[in-house]
Formats: sequence, C-alpha cells, structure tokens
Amino acid sequence: MMAMPQAGFCFLATTKTGSTSLEAAFQRHAQLLARRPPRMKHMTARTFDAVFAPVLEHYGHPRESYELLCVVREPVDWVHSWWRYRARPEAVGTPNSTADVSFDAFARQVVSGEVHLGSWVEFTRTLPGRPPVERVYRYENLDRAADWMARRLGVAAPDVPRVNVSPRSESGIAATTRALLEEHFADDVALHEAAR
Repeated sequence: MMAMPQAGFCFLATTKTGSTSLEAAFQRHAQLLARRPPRMKHMTARTFDAVFAPVLEHYGHPRESYELLCVVREPVDWVHSWWRYRARPEAVGTPNSTADVSFDAFARQVVSGEVHLGSWVEFTRTLPGRPPVERVYRYENLDRAADWMARRLGVAAPDVPRVNVSPRSESGIAATTRALLEEHFADDVALHEAAR
C-alpha cells in the first residue's frame, strides 16, 4: 500500500499484479508506505478504511479528498501465477508448495475451497458508507496505471521495472477445469472485464 493523498490517490497493492513493480517506481513519492508484513502490504480496501483512512484524515486528508487505486488480473492467469510462485525452489517442503502439483490439480483445489486465494471483489469491497475503490486497472494495462499515477504526481511516467516475477513454466489446464475456475471466480472475471 502506498498513500499519496497529496496527489489525490492511494494505491492498494493486490497480490500477483505487478504491485511490487509500481511500488519500486513510485515509493519515493509516498507519504505512507506499507511493505511488510505481506498482509499489511496487500491490505484490503476494508482494512485501509479501518486503519489507514483515519490516520490520513487526522493529518488533513479526508477520505473524499483522494481516490483508491488497484490492479486486478484475469482470474485464471492470477491462479496460475500463484501456482508458479508456490512452485519456486525456496517453497519446496513448505505446506503451500506446488512443486509436485500440476496446475490443473491446483486449480481444482482452489475451486473446492481446499486452497483459498481470496477474491478481487472481496479485496475491493470497502466499509459500509465509504467511497468505493474508484480506479481499477487491468494487470495487462499496468502502464496505464503508472501513467495515471505519474500525471497525478506531476512526474515523468516511469519505465515500470519487472520485479518479484515468479519463474515461468509451461503447464496445462483442462477445458473443464478452466470452466470451473472461471465459474468459481465469475464476479472477479466481471470485475476484471470492467476494469480500465
């Protein structure tokens, strides 16, 4: 999470969407920056409303004076990124390791509820009576998010570095499993499709 209310926005760092790259590009402009632990870095809109919005308001930035911004990813691609991340060598031997699990099997674990990764819709849900997350960008349009942030800050648009990238690997998913995953994340698919 990066708070830049002086420029009229706060960035909520969603998982597996290039948030670390945007953080690397813009962190020097942040008035507040939450990087660790991961649950703080990737706080939901509700947590932001409950914890950080009151702090910003105390220091002269009421919630209505800035927008919330985040990036979302196509859900099947997002689940695939989680699978790759959990297969990295340093995760081998941990309970979440997918080193010996196919992507298709991992996707079925997500659908069954055995693995819980969250939801974009849940992530972007604000507290009752609070403004919504006003700007939701697609992962594939990360440069648009960076351009908008740069314009708000009055700085040149940066080349967004690719950092914290999970190792690439080829994997297959059955058409039936993909359909189950898309049905499981139907609201998130709709949110991604409606994003900028």
